[in-house]
Parts: sequence; structure tokens; C-alpha cells
Amino acid sequence: MSQQERYHPRSNRGGAGSSLLARAHKNNVSSGGRGGRKKQRESRFPIVPGPLHDEQYITTTYRTKPLKKAHESNPKSPLSNYITSTGEQMNFQTSQVIVDGNDQAVWRSTVTVKHENGDITGVGDSANRKAAENLAALSALYQLDARGALEKKKEEPAPLETTLSDGTVVNYEQARHFMDYYCRRFRFAKPDIVYAQPTRGPWQADMIVGDRRIGFGKGANKKDAMMRCYTDVVQYLEKCDPEIWQEFLRDVKTGKDLGMAPTVLLQADDVLQDKIDSLKEDIKRSSLYRNRPTIRATKDGDQVQQNQAASSYRRPPASEALLREKSQQLQTRRQAYLTNPELESIRNTRASLPVFTKSEELLKHVDEHDVTICMAATGSGKTTQIPQLLLDQWIDRGEGAKCNIICTQPRRIAAISVAERVAKERGESCGGRGTVGYQVRFESKLPEDHGSITYCTTGVFLRKMQSALMETSSRRSMDEVTHIIVDEVHERDVDIDLMLVVLKRLLAERRAQNKPIKIVLMSATIDSTLFRNYFPDQQGNPAGVVEIPGRAYPVEKHFLDDFVPQLSSDPQTSWVFREESVRKYLRQELGHDAPGVPPSLSSSRAPTPVLREHTRDTDDLELPVPLIALTIAHVLKRSQDGHVLVFLPGWDDISAVRRALTESDRSKTFGFNFSDTSKFSIHLLHSSIPVAEQQAIFDPPPAGVRRIILSTNIAETSVTIPDVVYVIDTARIKEQRYDPSRHISNLVSAWVGSSNLNQRAGRAGRHRPGEYFGILSREHAEHLQPHQTVEMKRVDLENVVMHVKALNFPGMTIEEVLAATIEPPAPERIEAAIQSLHMVGALDPNNNLTSLGSVLLQLPVDPRLGRLVLFGSFFRCLDSALTLAAMMGAREPFVAPMHLKAEAQAKKNSWTPEEFRSDLLAALRAYREWWALQSQGHYVSANRFCSDNFLSKPTLMNIAKVKDHLLKALYDVGVVDVSAGGKLPYVPPGVRRREIPPLPQQLNENGDSLPLLAGLIAIACQPKFAIRTGERTYRTAVDKVVIIHPSSVNHRKREMPHGGDHPHIEKQIVAYAEKRQNISTSQGGEKYLVATTRLDPLTYILFGAYRIAVTQRGLECDEWLPVIGRPDVLDDLERLKVMMEDCMLRVFQGIIATRQRKAQFQKKPLTYEEGREDESGDEEEDDLTNVPLTDTEMKDLDLMTMDLVRILKHYSSYRVAIQSRSNSRPGTPMDSPSLLSSRLPFTPYSGGSRSGYSTPHHVGSAYSSRPSTPSRLSRR
Repeated sequence: MSQQERYHPRSNRGGAGSSLLARAHKNNVSSGGRGGRKKQRESRFPIVPGPLHDEQYITTTYRTKPLKKAHESNPKSPLSNYITSTGEQMNFQTSQVIVDGNDQAVWRSTVTVKHENGDITGVGDSANRKAAENLAALSALYQLDARGALEKKKEEPAPLETTLSDGTVVNYEQARHFMDYYCRRFRFAKPDIVYAQPTRGPWQADMIVGDRRIGFGKGANKKDAMMRCYTDVVQYLEKCDPEIWQEFLRDVKTGKDLGMAPTVLLQADDVLQDKIDSLKEDIKRSSLYRNRPTIRATKDGDQVQQNQAASSYRRPPASEALLREKSQQLQTRRQAYLTNPELESIRNTRASLPVFTKSEELLKHVDEHDVTICMAATGSGKTTQIPQLLLDQWIDRGEGAKCNIICTQPRRIAAISVAERVAKERGESCGGRGTVGYQVRFESKLPEDHGSITYCTTGVFLRKMQSALMETSSRRSMDEVTHIIVDEVHERDVDIDLMLVVLKRLLAERRAQNKPIKIVLMSATIDSTLFRNYFPDQQGNPAGVVEIPGRAYPVEKHFLDDFVPQLSSDPQTSWVFREESVRKYLRQELGHDAPGVPPSLSSSRAPTPVLREHTRDTDDLELPVPLIALTIAHVLKRSQDGHVLVFLPGWDDISAVRRALTESDRSKTFGFNFSDTSKFSIHLLHSSIPVAEQQAIFDPPPAGVRRIILSTNIAETSVTIPDVVYVIDTARIKEQRYDPSRHISNLVSAWVGSSNLNQRAGRAGRHRPGEYFGILSREHAEHLQPHQTVEMKRVDLENVVMHVKALNFPGMTIEEVLAATIEPPAPERIEAAIQSLHMVGALDPNNNLTSLGSVLLQLPVDPRLGRLVLFGSFFRCLDSALTLAAMMGAREPFVAPMHLKAEAQAKKNSWTPEEFRSDLLAALRAYREWWALQSQGHYVSANRFCSDNFLSKPTLMNIAKVKDHLLKALYDVGVVDVSAGGKLPYVPPGVRRREIPPLPQQLNENGDSLPLLAGLIAIACQPKFAIRTGERTYRTAVDKVVIIHPSSVNHRKREMPHGGDHPHIEKQIVAYAEKRQNISTSQGGEKYLVATTRLDPLTYILFGAYRIAVTQRGLECDEWLPVIGRPDVLDDLERLKVMMEDCMLRVFQGIIATRQRKAQFQKKPLTYEEGREDESGDEEEDDLTNVPLTDTEMKDLDLMTMDLVRILKHYSSYRVAIQSRSNSRPGTPMDSPSLLSSRLPFTPYSGGSRSGYSTPHHVGSAYSSRPSTPSRLSRR
């Protein structure tokens, strides 16, 4: 029987039982011709049952969900992988067949796959054999996928995490970091990874450290095996020694995990060595060094107040007769106010405020309770009226002279403007002989004593409390306070949170003394539960709440969804929507179909951001300045009157919007000429603007003039600007985030909370119905967090810790005080601040204030800036030091407009000294030139100078003002008295003069010494230093890679080429004022060094390094930066630094004693306690705690500093000469990272110097006995 007959036994019979297809074949064969021969060949293929398994059938029948495109286009590969994983091999059975129902032969391919739930057969039909096999494979894949077999058999990703014994989860990156640390610490070479792959098994990676196999990992490929190996080894090592992992975590926080930085070479000649040795020997013979203090242990952690002996003088309390007389005067004055017809309008306006509807309830609650929480809605009049209601209540009952109210405000402009307003309402002038006044930083108009209201900033109140605890006379003034009102308590800055702790303590003290004090917490948006529980009454019940309705008019809210369609329809302003910043912003807020955005420029729709606690500040998109300007024009067209208040995040944004309105050529398309002062007046509200300029917004404008107020959140609360009808809100705020472990500040553009948004909207409805325009989508606004992150949890806590020590909470540590705040900061943030203050020298090992700390507390600047001005006075460069401190405490005076950035940077670069390239020194030089014009009254030239050099005049004016107040503080503390050898005229402390005493010329003799100024900058920047490691990269103590910010004069694009008139001095060490990271873009964003100054190694060692250890190869500074050079010079430098700091301890110790002693003779008949008993009750004969500096000691100080300046100048000149020679031949740049050794070995400290506070160290090295070169100090 033929093969055809075996498949079709009835094919030759043509009987009735044959199929229609067979009959058709037979008929075709019998028909003859070429076609007949073709059909005859096809009839030879077997006929199989249908249907045809083509791609359409397979997809329709077996596909449950799409597979990967690569799998669907090439199904054989994934199917082969799956079958191989089961231990089988993939085989296709393929032959040509005729599918029943079709008249052409096809290739049919079948593949069988074993599966636990039954075998799967994939069938594919196609005219092409290869295509048939692909279809069979695709059919099998779809069937496997339907059973979930592909998911089960898919290779699981290698576990890249492991859990340690303490529960810590470690990923591969952390494990690799740890192994690098482990090998470096124990002096092993880097780990070796050896790979192996058994037959048909996973890869295995073995780690070899020190010729020992210490772990392994298995994975589907080499990479997975290596990652598992690292996590396995870390788990093993931690199990063997859990402490090593904890040490690693501690070192990560401080940067010790990075090991030592590249070495720095300090080259020195014999002259420098002789000068250092000579000065060292002379200091040893000086009285200042012989009288250096030692730190005595204290009992049970009690503080030894070595430098703060309190005066026993107590201002006598006011007599009852005086108080009765003053109370009668206040009653008479009040009756005159109530009957004065000229004040009737004011009286009626006050009486119409909502707060008066609740006045009886409020006053009754305050009388009956120590703490009152007042929830007063916007427009209720709480800020201006509640203090008056309390004072008038006491006046009416004949006790007005006993009522003294302090009302704190979060901002200076609020305290001043509210005080002026309240005084006007009472028919008085502010301050002087009136009942209302204010006190803010650097400015005050205090009211008369006995019966008064004082508005002050929160910081000023804390200083009042600090002074009250230090001096008995100041305590008397605080004892007379009857009411403390905390306004806008919801803002929760660090001062407010610390003040609440102080108020709790004050409340407890007054209760114990039976001297009641009333505390009122006020806000329009307050979490009352939080504050009620924080201030329970004596029975433990939460504090009571008084709610006061507002008188706010309705405010209609509009968001981008509402007004952008109308704005985008105007062809004249269509350019706005083509701007890149606007397009990106609208896409984010409204999506790809945002109105006005050209379709060709649209991208895929971006979802409206849902803001969560940790992501709400991740939006770093540029503000759409043209859209904001267009919105301003839009609201002005809605009516003929009413002012516009615009909330912007920061100064740069304010400046950009102002330029868009007045300077842009396209601004004319807005339909207004905003430069026309007869119609428009643009006002700027920012903390750097002088108060007098800010106050102008409260004065009525000329008739027909509409105001546009561009403001930060300074106008959000307390301040009510008259006739504001429209509010335009970017809903953004600049927030500083500080990482204390890495000394890095992140300046983020954060979204405000919904409570802030409502506060801002409320500004439009204070006088009449208003409108609010939010530059965000409605959906976005609905997802804002309720409140911003409180400052206590995100800023540097150094000043907070200093205030805590000054406030002297008895029996409580710093940590305990801050743990008692309403929302405590993380303990590690507190510890970091304490350690930082140890470095400054403000705290001793027992965390008590040192002599330096007590002096710094009396200077109104950051502790580091305080050290800068102190040393500036001692080293006779005070004017420059004051300028540097004022600049570093504020914003940089240079500005860089977006459209002129290159020109602005070039101008800034032209001001830097080439020998010590520095942003701060560039600003200092520019400030001096400006002040030379400004101080002589050449105001036009001074203004032109600012424009030509891209300088901000308001910032320069603020610097000048801060300088004056710092100088006044130095006089008051007594620092100037001991400078310049103590030969300057004495100015009694506390003297208040209209004019600041001129700065003595003797204290400016070294004002142009660049090495010295660089040293002062190093003092202020400590411990923020970096060393160059590459063309653009630097290494800090805690960061492996950072770069200098493009705005800095030390950015590589602005480095001067070699040659030219000035030798190129490549200083590898830089000090920086701030380190920033844009955390909005990505977690691994680049870190930038801001406001940088190049230092030489000598300056860094003497003024920058905190702790120095002597090693075999040289010095190790702060456990990260090694310095090598001549051993004798380095050893003498280390010892000189210790001796200098010991002398400074004596100076700081004597400053307050000197001040008090001289004040005693100036203020007869004041009497002071003589001396101070030791804690043990025994008076030590050599105790110099309260002994002023002698004339000899002051002269020693002056001569020591002058000799140090000579050393710095000589070294700078020597470096210039060396560098000039080295530039003429190839070689390693001086002070560059050494090519011989990248790091020094770990060496335990056997001693070393510590800047600031230093217990005298007794270093065991021998000193040179050879004759020394005489110094000025030896010729006293």
C-alpha cells in the first residue's frame, strides 16, 4: 500500500464516504494540464483536522494578556529558556499538511512542553516552515502564561538586601561601602572577587580578603552573585563583631568612613621656622600665658560660672506711692482719650472690630486662668486690640501702673508697624513717654515704665529672659511683667518653640512665688489641641480656648484652571505661553493639554503632583515669572482701584517679577506702563530691605496710584496692608534644611501648607471683598499639607543650644530642655549642635558655657561670626572683620540677573584678590569702594557704582547697619577695651548714644592683610573646609565628592591662566560658608560649595583646624586632612596653636571681669559681691576667674597677635616666590595632593590642639633650645 493510501485508505475509491476535499482533489487530477499536475502534487500531503493555527487563531484562542514585545516577535528564545529550566530540550515536529477546510498545503509545527498540571502542545501553521515553528512556540508561550507558568519560572531577582542581627536592612551599596571602610581600617587590600559557574548551575562569587575566603554569594549571573557576596560578607562580619558595624554607622555621620584625604605639603624656609620658634618661646614667658586658666571639674555637672559673676545690685522696686500716682495719671489720660472728639473716629473703628464682641469673655478667662489660647480669625483685631483691652482693664480699676505687657511678633516689620498703629489709636506717639513701644534687633522705641505695652520680636524676648537670668537688675524688670502675649504662635520658628519652654518655666516659677503672670497664645490658624495639652493648668486640665470671629470679607479663590484659559486667549500675550518656564510649569500643574501651551511643544501628560510629607518640597521648577506678571496685569484690569499683593518665595523671584513688569520690552503687551509712577507704585517686602522703606506701604499712596506689593511670607501674618483687594500667590516658600552630620544646607523651594494658603488669601478680604489667584491648580491646592515643617526639626540648632545654656534651666541638661519643647528635635541634631559648639569653643567638656561662650552670647550674631569679630579686634583689622561678619550673616551683596549672569559674574570676579581668591574678599573690596562714596554723601555716584558692579544697595545698607550694631556690642562687652594693648579710650558698658563711637584707627592697621583676612574667614567657616582632588572635584571631611558652585570666583571657569602680571597661586584648601545640595532633582544631586575662599596650609592650621594630632609623617587635622612638611616646623606650629588658644582663654575670661570692674567705678553707689566662692567653699589663691586683664596681659595679647600677622605675611610672600619658581618647570603643584601617598595610617591621638575652648595640653615633645630670633613680644 502506498504512503498516500496509508493516510487516506479510501483515496482511490472515490466512494460516498470520501471527503469533499478528497473528491475535489480527484476531480482536479482528472482534469489534466499544468494545474492538474500541481494539484496532483498537493494531494500527496496528509489532510489534518482544522482549524488553521495561524497567528490570528492563536492570539484569539490562547492569549490572555500581552507578553513582552521581544517575546512575541521571537517566541522561541523564551520558550527554550523555560523548557531548559525543566531539564528538557525543545523539539519541533514539523511537516507539510493540508488543513481540513483549506485547499493549500501548509507547514504544521508542534512542540510539547511538560507542565505539572498537564503537558502543553503548541501548534502553528504557516506557508513558511520557520514561521510555523515560531507560531507553535508562541502558542505554547501563551498557554504557559495562561497557567502562570512563566511568572513562576521567571528568574527571581537576586536579593540585594540582608538583615543584620540588630534588624538593620543593608543593601548592596551600603555593603560595598562598609567593605571599603573595613579593609582600609584594618589595612587590608581591596577585596578580590573570584567567580565560578558549575555545570548548569548558578554563578558563585567568593570574596577573598587577606588571602582568606570570608564569604560567597550565588546568582543567576556574575553581577547578582557579586552583589549577594557583598551582602553575605557584611552579615557574617557583623555577626562576628556587632560593634564594628555600629562604629561604621557612627563614622559615616562624621565622614571618618572616607579615610584620610590626600596629603597637603607645607613648605617652609628657615626664616619661618625661626619666627615660629621665637614667638612660641616668647609666649611661654608672657604673663598672659602664665595666667592661662585651667578647667576645674564640677560636682554633679553643675556649671562653674567662671566669667559671669552676677551683680548684686538690685534696682529698688517702685514704691506703692509711685505706682498709685502713675496709675492715676494713666486713668486721667484714658479719660481724656475717651472724650477727645478728634479721636472719635478711631474709637468707633476699634469698637466695631469683632474682638470687642468677645472682650468680656476674653478678659474674664485671662483673669481666671494663667494660660489662654485665643483662636481669633483673620480681621478680628487680635494683634492691635487684645493688648489694649488688657491694659485698659487694669487702668480702669486703678492698677494701670502695675500692668506691663509684652507682645511678641515673629517679624521685625510686624512689631514696628503694629506698635506704631496701636500708639496712633491711643492718640500717642510710639515710645518715649507713651504707653506703647517696640524693641527689635538693632532698633527700639521703648515705652515709659509702669503701665505699658511693648511689641518685640521673639528673639528679643529670649534675650530679655537671658539678661534677666544673668543680672539681678534685669530680673527686676522681668518680674514686673504681668502679661506675655505670643502672637502668630502657629508659625513655630525655633525662637517660638524655645520661648514656649521658657514660658512654662516662668509660669512655674511665678506660681511658686505667688506672683501670677498671664500668658496668651494667639493665632488665626492654630492646632489648639497641641498647645492646650502643652500648657495644662495646676489640676492637669488642658488650657482653655477663647474663639473670636473674624471680620474678613468674602474672598473668591481662583486657580490656574480658572483663569489661564482666559489669559491664553489674548494673542498679544501669547508669547508668555511660549516661554520655557511657563510651558513646563503649566504642564506640571494642568497637564499636556494646558491652555495656551503650543501642541507641538507639549509632552505626555504629567500628573498633578500629590504632595506628601517628604516630597512636597521636591518641586524645583523655575517659577513662571512671565505668567505671574501677566496675572498681575489681569487682576488690575478687573477694577479701577485696590492694591495687589504678590507672594513670592525669595529675593531673586521678587527681583525677577519686578524686572518683568518694568524692564522687559514685552511688558508693554500687558496693557500697562508699570514704570508710570503716577499710576503704579511697586513696593518690595523682604527682610533685607531697610525698615523705613518697608514702612512706606502703610502710608496712603497719592490719589490714583495703585500699589503692587511683591513680598515674601513676611506679609502673611500680623501685617495688614491697607486696601489690598487682590492676592496673587505662588504658594511657595524658601526653606532651609540643615543636615548637621554633614554640615550641608539644602535650600528648597517648598510648597506652603494649606493653612498658610488660607492666611494669604485672607489678606485680600481685610477691608472689602477680595479675590485670590493661586499660581497652582485647584487639585494641587487641595492636596497641600496642613502645615509646614516646624523649624526646630529642620534647621541648625547651635543658636538654640546657646540660648538654652544662657537661660540656665536648673537641673536640666541641654538635651532635656530641648526634649521638653512642644515638638522636640531629633536627639542626633541636638548632639551635632553641641559638638559644633565644642569646636567653636563656646561649651566646655561638661557642656557648660566657657568664657568665650559667655562673651559670644552678648554679640547679636552666630557664634562663629562672633569669634570672627573678636579676633578681628584683637588682630587690629576690626573694620574688615565687622564687614565680613555682616556679609556672612546676611545675603551676598552681588546679584546676578538671569539675563546678565555672565556679565555679573565677570564683574564679581574682577574684585577678588588673586593671591587669595575669595567670594567674601571680593564682596569686601566692593563694599569698601561703595562705602567710600556713600559715607561722603555722594549718593548718585554710589548708586551708579551699585548698578555698574551688580551690587544690591539694600544689602549694602543692611551690612553698614549691622556693622554699627556689632561695633556697639563690642564696646558694651568690653572687647574694644582690651584690644590694641588696652590703650584705647574706655566707653562704659550699656551707654546708649545716638552715634556709634568711631572705630579707632589703631584697630584697622592690619585691615588690608590678605593672609590675616583669610584666617578670619577660616575661623568663621570652621569646620567647613575642602581639598581639591581633581580638575573640578573637592573632598570635604564628610563628602567624597563636591564641586564649587558656578557663582563662586573659585569655580574652575573663572580660574586665571598661568602667567600674566600676577603669579598664579594654586591653593588647594578652600574654606566655604555653605554647602548646598538641590535635593529636588534627585537624591544623588551634586553638592556645591558656596562662598569659597582659598587658604594656605599655615592659615588653615592656625585658624581653621580644630583638633591637630602629631604623627610620624606630619600633622593630622580634624581626623581627615594630613599635612606634611618639615617635622620641626609642623611640631612647632602645633604647639604654637595650643599656646595661642590658651592665651585666648585668659583673654575671654578677663573681658567680662574687666568690664564689671570698670562699670563698678562708673556706677556708684552700685555694690558688687567681691570675688566668688569656689564650688567647694574654698577660695583658690590662683583663681583668676574674676580678675580683669592687667595692662601687661593686654600688651602681651597685642604683641602676640602682631607677631602672628608677621608670620602669616612672611609665609604668603614665601609661597608666592616658591610658586613663581615652580611654575617655570614641571612638577607637582605646591600644596597639591601628594602622589606618593594618598592617605596616612590611622594613628590614635596622644594629644593635640583644639581651637576655641582648649584645656591646656602638655605635649611631650622637646622644644628647640637654640637661641631664637627676638620677637616684639620679648621686647616688652
